[in-house]
Amino acid sequence: MNRTVVVLADDLFWKTKIDHAAKSAQAPAVFISDPAGLVKAAEAGKTALVLIDLAIRPDPFAAIAALKKGAKTKGIHVVGWYEHVRKDLEKKGTEAGCNQLMPRSTFSQNLADLIMTYALPGGVRAEEEEKELPEE
Repeated sequence: MNRTVVVLADDLFWKTKIDHAAKSAQAPAVFISDPAGLVKAAEAGKTALVLIDLAIRPDPFAAIAALKKGAKTKGIHVVGWYEHVRKDLEKKGTEAGCNQLMPRSTFSQNLADLIMTYALPGGVRAEEEEKELPEE
């Protein structure tokens, strides 16, 4: 069984893009929109990767810190993405314990590879053509 990707995001554009990438990697994705449920969602399955929109409200930083301190969840790879002009979010993500931080454009370009690396190590993506999504 492939390992789960937990996604903390409320933007439909990102949810759709991440869902497509997860399906391409044959990895189950769990979407949540409230940071308060992050630790519980990550503990629920064989979570390999957590993807977080750092601009979500309420802010996710306390939830990230709790995730990285949890006995069952501290080893999960956490990737936060942010708008490139929001260096404050990058700094807060580092302080909270994100393993990787990326501007949205970099995150978008590397999304499928990130999911493959953590949810299906050594696997091969299903050959399905990605539908073009409009830019934000």
